[in-house]
Amino acid sequence: MKRNILICVSGLTPQIVTETFFCLSVKEKIKIDEIYVLTTKRGRDVILGLDNAPGTPKTALKKEIKNLCTKYKLKVPAFENNDTHLIITKEESIELPDIRSDKDNVLFPNRAALFIREKTSDPDNRIFCSITGGRKSMSVHIANALSLFAREGDRLLHVLTKEENEFKGFYPLTKKESNDLQLSDIPFVHLRSLLPHDIKGEELINMRFDKIVAYTQKQLKLISDKNQIICDIEKRELKYAYNSISLEPMEFLFYFYFINQKTKGENKISIYEIISSSTSNEFKRFIDLYYPYYYIRENQKKNWQTGLDAKDFRSKRTKINQKINELIPDKDIASQFIIEVDKVYGDSKYFIPASIIKIKIILPQK
Repeated sequence: MKRNILICVSGLTPQIVTETFFCLSVKEKIKIDEIYVLTTKRGRDVILGLDNAPGTPKTALKKEIKNLCTKYKLKVPAFENNDTHLIITKEESIELPDIRSDKDNVLFPNRAALFIREKTSDPDNRIFCSITGGRKSMSVHIANALSLFAREGDRLLHVLTKEENEFKGFYPLTKKESNDLQLSDIPFVHLRSLLPHDIKGEELINMRFDKIVAYTQKQLKLISDKNQIICDIEKRELKYAYNSISLEPMEFLFYFYFINQKTKGENKISIYEIISSSTSNEFKRFIDLYYPYYYIRENQKKNWQTGLDAKDFRSKRTKINQKINELIPDKDIASQFIIEVDKVYGDSKYFIPASIIKIKIILPQK
């Protein structure tokens, strides 16, 4: 059964929590099961009714939520004055008094992102996220986190009321005040699909928010890049956009070998397969067909009968990758076309990360 969870950002005006709760529960008839508030150390004091400033409320948010539920005959959602429902940004257990510095603005999004992705990892949770309260930077960070982790059905919200009603009370007491209170859905881009399966689960939970942002930005860059790497067999040439590089015959053969295996659905190739006699025989046939001018020493021909040399392959791989990095100046895009390796002791596997649709082969003209 779905659990509806309200998540709010709050600073010095916790009224936005009850106002959002009112709009969802009373006006939209959505049963809210649990409420969480992301705030700062002072924000928590305000939520508890303990702040001494004249402009902040002196009653606890928890009490006002119960009052609202009593008046409108609602089931009281789970919300306690503890670290479970009040999410305070901390640095090594030191609570941040406010969100002001660049350092704070790294700590808060990391904490907020951790919380949002934990809640969205449960398929039984439906998230309602209000960014009306708190500092603008806090709202931006929450919206960014939701954009990365939200599923279909999760909502990003903003609550509005007329100026004369602002912070007068915690929730509407009259029909006019109710009509003046409006809840708006904020459209946002869903980027969750850009996070691949290999960084989901425990690894994703442990990733810093800024690292996830950088990863997602890289994925968007790769998706938007429509160029292919063109592999010209006759010229032993790789082209990308307006640039091109030439490879030595053996360099080209190794690179083309990985492309050819990819066309057969074999993406990751064991080092043992690469240096096998069947692969060396394939290389010899290729040389005879396309590069008859290439001189193969007699001792090399003899060695090839039992397979290629692993040390020679690794040396060629290094040179190939260096040339591809020269061909494609953008390191993120270049990383899709180099020969990568999954290092496993005794059974490393090599591959070109790019999809086969990003590679075009030009066959020799007859």
